[in-house]
Amino acid sequence: MTRIFTMLAASALLIACGVVHGYWTDRWRAPVETAAAAARMDALPMEVGDWIGAPVEVKNPQSGGVAGAIERRYVNRLNGETVNIFLVCGRAGPVSIHTPEACYAANGFVVGAKSKASVREQGGDFWSADATKTSAAEETKLRIFWSWNDGKGWTAPNDARWTFVANRRSAVLYKLYVLRDLGGPVQASKDEPCQAFLQAMLPQLDRTLFAPGS
Repeated sequence: MTRIFTMLAASALLIACGVVHGYWTDRWRAPVETAAAAARMDALPMEVGDWIGAPVEVKNPQSGGVAGAIERRYVNRLNGETVNIFLVCGRAGPVSIHTPEACYAANGFVVGAKSKASVREQGGDFWSADATKTSAAEETKLRIFWSWNDGKGWTAPNDARWTFVANRRSAVLYKLYVLRDLGGPVQASKDEPCQAFLQAMLPQLDRTLFAPGS
């Protein structure tokens, strides 16, 4: 009798684990129409305040379960500061993972400790970290800001997959990277350029991606 109860308990545990895993991988949901959400990214303005953008080619923009991705380089016409953005869209499962700690580390970068960075005027919370890659010929150092948005604001949870997949069960999720090269001459600025850019960009992003009828 004890053996039967043990087997039943083990079976129940396996079923429960399977159900949880199904929610985390979207297995128990009908396929999500993410194409329309991904298409909205193309309407993001090339000119945002003092920042002028140019497209950067993205290789395999629909790989890894992502519905779409865009990359752009924005230059501030007043002071020459430059930032790159990388915006992806898709189901919450694939989009919630692959943070810089994993992606950049896989490409030879050492990613430092991350910290929270708020863009208070627009209500956005981002993670921020510096990443360094050293070779015999040169050193590359980047400052990276990243955040997610499922239509409820730009947030930087400790565990994005838990937040957007297991808890909210978000149907469509965007992830935004904003980064800049820390090499070259140091320029005096009262604001971190990435945060200054986000001040201008976040309202445009919200209108483009989440406004009714968009």
